[in-house]
Amino acid sequence: MRILAATIVVAAVILAACRTQEAKSNIVAEAAPVAVPLLKVEMRTFTATVPFTGTLVSNAWVDVKAETIGKITRFDKEAGDPVTAGEAVVWVNDENFQLSLRQAETGVKVAEAGLERAKLLDAHNRSELERAENLLKSGGITDRDLKSAQIAALDAGAQVTMAAAQLEQARAALNLARKHLRDTVIQSPVSGVIQKKFVNKGAYVEAPTAVFTVVDNSRLELETPVASSDLASIRGGQPVTFRVNSYPGATFEGRVVEIAPAVETETRSAKVRIRVAGSGGKLKAGMFAEGDILTGSNAQAIVIPSAAAYRDDRSAKSSYVFVLDNGKASRRNVRIGRERDGQLEIVDGLKPGDTLVASQSIEIAEGVRIQPPR
Repeated sequence: MRILAATIVVAAVILAACRTQEAKSNIVAEAAPVAVPLLKVEMRTFTATVPFTGTLVSNAWVDVKAETIGKITRFDKEAGDPVTAGEAVVWVNDENFQLSLRQAETGVKVAEAGLERAKLLDAHNRSELERAENLLKSGGITDRDLKSAQIAALDAGAQVTMAAAQLEQARAALNLARKHLRDTVIQSPVSGVIQKKFVNKGAYVEAPTAVFTVVDNSRLELETPVASSDLASIRGGQPVTFRVNSYPGATFEGRVVEIAPAVETETRSAKVRIRVAGSGGKLKAGMFAEGDILTGSNAQAIVIPSAAAYRDDRSAKSSYVFVLDNGKASRRNVRIGRERDGQLEIVDGLKPGDTLVASQSIEIAEGVRIQPPR
């Protein structure tokens, strides 16, 4: 009798548990669908880029230095003023150099006169030597007299050689004096603008005192470090777009012209040089820029928002998403290609026509009923 009673109690407990589980199942089955944004997957163009930040530099940035000594008598230009290549910008007191030039010019005249005199004496001594040789044949002079005439002729020739060398020396001194005088007028070696003045009128300079800096903002380049992991996709000639804070909303263009041959061990990056296209005078050397190097384009790509992909690491190439399957969420493993501006290129796991859950939600799981928001 006791066994029968126990059996009845156990059966009652099992029946109650079954009814409780059935009730829970009915609650889940009858739960309202989760409203989530949905996106129809389709093919479209995906452009791959490598982002970068860098500083604009001019390949015509020159610190102009004095090559003379003296006091500046004139320096009219100010920072920001334009200059052209070869334009005189700074004048240094040239009084001493003018005197040196006159002295050198006089030295050349003296040397020229000395050479002419030496040539006359040489011609005379050659004539005397010829006369002495003829007299010796007729017995009019002795061998000793002939020897004296030969020595005189040789000495006269040497005097001509020395006088010619002295003239060359005087001419070299004259050229040097002229250069010293030219150096008192300091010119701009390139066209551009005065970026900085180091001295003003009245200052004393000597070589190699820095006088001013000139920069050509029409010949700008960008220098940026690129991680070694991105270098494989970068090639010379690839187009570049970038922006600067000074002109919000404006986009500037350029092209990759050089990639450093080696990676820096400290940063694991390499310098990439970008030539900037004409900016209409807006850009200036020293500006900070950020932009993208266009490394490729896929006209038949499957692209989804990065917010739709579940991944622990943003650099991970394996991930998963949820798609709509018969009104319910279905987990789908995907493989990520490239990423740009919050968009992911999916190379495997999705196909055109799939309906994608476009954003992550803690309410979504395998089999959960979903619908688009009303």
